[in-house]
Amino acid sequence: MKNYKKGLLTLMVLSAMSLMAAEDTFIHVTTFDDEDGDNLNQCSLREAIKTAADNKAFGGCNAGDTRLGQKDRIQLKEGIYILKRELVPQSVIEIYGAEPLDYSKKHVLTNTYPATTAIKTTISGENQTRILNSSLSKYGVSFKNLTLANAVSTGLGGAIYAGADINLSNVAIINSRAAQGGAIYLDGNIALTIDHGLIQGNQAGQGSVLAMTCQNNLLFTKPTISIQNSSIVANGAANNQSMLDLCGEASTLLQTNTIAKNQANISTGAIIKNVSSNVGPANLSENSTLTLLSNTIVENNAASTLLYDQLGSKNISFNVLAYNSGQSCRYALNNGNVADAKLNMVAMNNALQLATVTGQCNLPKIAYESNVSGTNTNIDVSNISMATLLTAYTGPNANTEYLPLYYPRDNQTANDLVNLNAIGCSDVDQRGFSRITDATLILNPSMKNTCDIGSVELMRLTAADIINLKNLSYSQMIADYQQAIDLYQARIDDKSTDVKYLTQYQAELTAFKDLKSNTEKYAKYRAIYIDPFALALPDEQWVNNESQVKALNAENYTINTQVLGVGHYSGEGSSFQFIGDQDPKLKCEWVPELKRIMFYRLDDSISTIGENALCTYSITSKTDATKTTSGLLSASFTNISPIAKEDTYRLQYGSSQKISLHPLENDFDDDGPKGSIAGLNKADFYHNEAGQELAIRLDSLPSAMMVDPSVPNGPCPGSAMRDTCYSSDLVVQVKNNYSPFDQIMEYTVFDAEGLASNRAKIYLNNTAKNTVTSGGGGGSTGWLSLLGLLGLGLYRRHSQTKKH
Repeated sequence: MKNYKKGLLTLMVLSAMSLMAAEDTFIHVTTFDDEDGDNLNQCSLREAIKTAADNKAFGGCNAGDTRLGQKDRIQLKEGIYILKRELVPQSVIEIYGAEPLDYSKKHVLTNTYPATTAIKTTISGENQTRILNSSLSKYGVSFKNLTLANAVSTGLGGAIYAGADINLSNVAIINSRAAQGGAIYLDGNIALTIDHGLIQGNQAGQGSVLAMTCQNNLLFTKPTISIQNSSIVANGAANNQSMLDLCGEASTLLQTNTIAKNQANISTGAIIKNVSSNVGPANLSENSTLTLLSNTIVENNAASTLLYDQLGSKNISFNVLAYNSGQSCRYALNNGNVADAKLNMVAMNNALQLATVTGQCNLPKIAYESNVSGTNTNIDVSNISMATLLTAYTGPNANTEYLPLYYPRDNQTANDLVNLNAIGCSDVDQRGFSRITDATLILNPSMKNTCDIGSVELMRLTAADIINLKNLSYSQMIADYQQAIDLYQARIDDKSTDVKYLTQYQAELTAFKDLKSNTEKYAKYRAIYIDPFALALPDEQWVNNESQVKALNAENYTINTQVLGVGHYSGEGSSFQFIGDQDPKLKCEWVPELKRIMFYRLDDSISTIGENALCTYSITSKTDATKTTSGLLSASFTNISPIAKEDTYRLQYGSSQKISLHPLENDFDDDGPKGSIAGLNKADFYHNEAGQELAIRLDSLPSAMMVDPSVPNGPCPGSAMRDTCYSSDLVVQVKNNYSPFDQIMEYTVFDAEGLASNRAKIYLNNTAKNTVTSGGGGGSTGWLSLLGLLGLGLYRRHSQTKKH
């Protein structure tokens, strides 16, 4: 159940945040000035880098993480840091800008807190210096949530000259220049990773965005380059020869990017240059690889947008590679005649201009024939205008995740870029939306989402088929909601909580309070609670020259349900057929106040193997009834194990040490309220055929103890029939009246259907050593501590993958 998982996730993350706050090992930069040990009251970025290398305080900086082998993390504030000279790392470091989030607002695409914002922190070279040089020190650096701006070098790498791995997450590199590698220059067998980046306005004679060393000591270098979910726009100049200049044994992945409006020499220049030099020895290895997947590569101005030769392998799939000046794809050899060339190249499911027109993509026949079908699966857009297939260039805003891009148009024609009826595109689009291409959509197969061509996936309102639903522990669900309520309330009450979080915390607190109270209000026996919006895709429309995603919630959409019955189904769409029986005891209904579909029965029957309860539901826009979608719910109802809890009693030293135990007093059946079923007269715990309650099995009885022979007993139910079960009026006795020792028993309880609970302990504390007693009750201990540790792992993993 989605709501159950949300509660647990909330607890994990909140618990983890407490631990993270308690062990802050960031080096916090407190001044925008480029100081170097001359002010003990402030910590500059340069001083923080030295502090990280020395593992001790320097200038006004705290020591950071001094544990052996740990990389240091440097935190910058919102604002602009101006450098006097380049930064040289002397240890592996991570540099973070201010968090680009607004916790007082919801995200415009997901309708959840927090909203993303534009990048808030900038490091500027002020057109005087390069920003980072690790070419000699050879230490890796990660940047996150930063703009690197106005950097300059007369040689290699305008913003970054890298001699070790570089990781850029939500980083913009703008308006930088060099002789080679206007934004970045790579030197050696290193990795460059860019995720959700903006690379704009950079220039260089060779590689206005990226250039690299091709050989070291007569051997090809082996850089690994991954650029994903990014916009590479408006780079280069008329006298630049290339934008991405790839050589050596480079392994290059360009995935889900917008590459547009870049410029290189209109006679000889290339936007993506993947060829060996024709001067001197070859500088491109036959083992190099280039993968272009789900990119939008349009409106670039150069002789060639993709310039390639016979060396290396190339895989080009699901790209819009068209509408560029010059040729979109050009073969560098044989005067461009590539038709019969035997290259290691695959090109499938792209939008290409294959005719002899401006923007032509000239590829060998083998590139089309190398795909699975053996035929050309690319769409020829030679005679289709760009405006028919794509919107105009859209600048960065909240709807684009602050990256410029193009949206595909859904014209409902065969040559659309939308829903190609193919799979294999990138898993997410440039904005971070999952391209859900494997959904079943049994009722509406025609609405199944398949891959769009290009970097942006157009969302269509789609309900999910949710199968294998089962009722879960009612007490655990309510406990999870309460845990979330307690933790959010604690955050709000805590005077040290940053005020920026309070709007979100209050909203989440209210949501969980409503969810808990309404679940208790409408709870049914063995009910299944389903959030119909949790797995649905939203509706995306082009309005007033911008994309708008209508939030999936009860304010925007109407939910309707229809019970089919108990059985199974065959076929899909118009061929869908329910095979089974209608069942008046089966209910499936939308509860507006709870904001859940409740699937339940009016009796206590459980599902047999292979038997499913089936229901359909629809999601319909309140403003446009034509926007509607349906999904199938398939469920089975099962008996939930009862809950046994720990008990504590006192043994009176020197007495007969006979004691009456009542462990069932705080144990309970966990299927939900039986009172919701009219006329159900059913005990919580097991009774035998004679009507005796024999629900307790003693799994562990100390040798020093015995059960009083007068206690009713008999075989346990079902598969446990070889064991002995006892009455709830359980009497035990220590064999030696003067034994000073505590005793511990373990027991299991069986519910009315004979299903066993968890094992629970009964503590018998001897007064010879213990003078304080406690009554029945208990439960698991240390759970929140464990949850905190789990949450810490989840939080760290989430932080590593999250783009903001």
